[in-house]
Amino acid sequence: MSQQLADKIAQDFKEFLDEFHRYPQPYDDEMDAIFHEQYARVLQEQNSDKNAWRKYVYGPDGTKRPTFAPSSAGKDERQLYSKAIYGRKGQDARTANLNQRDWTGLGSEVGAYVQREVMLAERHFEKLTSKKPRFKFERTDRGEPAFEHFVKKVHEIEHNGEKFGLNGLPDGILEYVTDDGEILRVGLEVKSFQKSYTEFKKLDKPKEDHVMQTYVYNEMYDLDYTIVLYFLTYGADWKRDFSRIKTFGGYIPKEERIPLLDKFARVAKAWRTKTPPPIDFEGWNFNDYKTKIAEDVTDEEFEEIKDSVRRYLKSGLPDWKKRGYYDAFEFIKDVRERGVN
Repeated sequence: MSQQLADKIAQDFKEFLDEFHRYPQPYDDEMDAIFHEQYARVLQEQNSDKNAWRKYVYGPDGTKRPTFAPSSAGKDERQLYSKAIYGRKGQDARTANLNQRDWTGLGSEVGAYVQREVMLAERHFEKLTSKKPRFKFERTDRGEPAFEHFVKKVHEIEHNGEKFGLNGLPDGILEYVTDDGEILRVGLEVKSFQKSYTEFKKLDKPKEDHVMQTYVYNEMYDLDYTIVLYFLTYGADWKRDFSRIKTFGGYIPKEERIPLLDKFARVAKAWRTKTPPPIDFEGWNFNDYKTKIAEDVTDEEFEEIKDSVRRYLKSGLPDWKKRGYYDAFEFIKDVRERGVN
């Protein structure tokens, strides 16, 4: 096992899809009918489970503990603490922004498109290319493809004396056949790339937040290898012959996941003891719990924040970073003042 093999797996997956896409898209009503029946069934089962929420609130021993999603991996500890305390009800209302709404929705559809292409390739790749496909989705006990709601679960963790759960819906768990015929289980993380073709060409590594998400999935599903796939959705010349896919391989053994589990354990302890971690101003713009955090700031903490921001403003930090710190301070100040009034 190695990063070198991870890179090969990612490159093989790109070549696998690129070769498949050299042929007209097969029409397979039978496959679609089977898949949609399976997906409808699993959604109905999960929605009819009246006690499903307990899996997210309570551990197997019946005691409460926080849960963390893969998207939590790159979040700061104060935001994760607030999410654990308040849940979705504590989230700030999102500003109505058509671009952001469509960006998010299109990203989900890109994942569904890649999943369907893999399922099509499972059935048609060999007929078209005379080669056996090296990739297919792992199957559940009921023969369902291993992605999204088909493999939905809460994975229980006890780490550094703290208990917490990991939950999420993976884009896929693949089976990859090596040159020696060994079958490896590989995680798939699909991301839409909605910038220009010029920017896409410059992409030479995955975003750190996206890599951190794979750490969570690898822990949840006992994986060592992951593919992060970026799919370009931005337009390019119709006659241009190029791949809209870039893939990056990750080899993530258990020991490399420990720092992330340490972080989750610290948040779980803070949640258990009701001791909020310090505010992280670096990621404040992308914090979904700004208002709740500001409301929870004590007088003593507010004075510490004020002193910290003064130091930042007198430092040699770039002006854009200073503005970010100042804006965060002003937001916290305004929320506190509204609360007093």
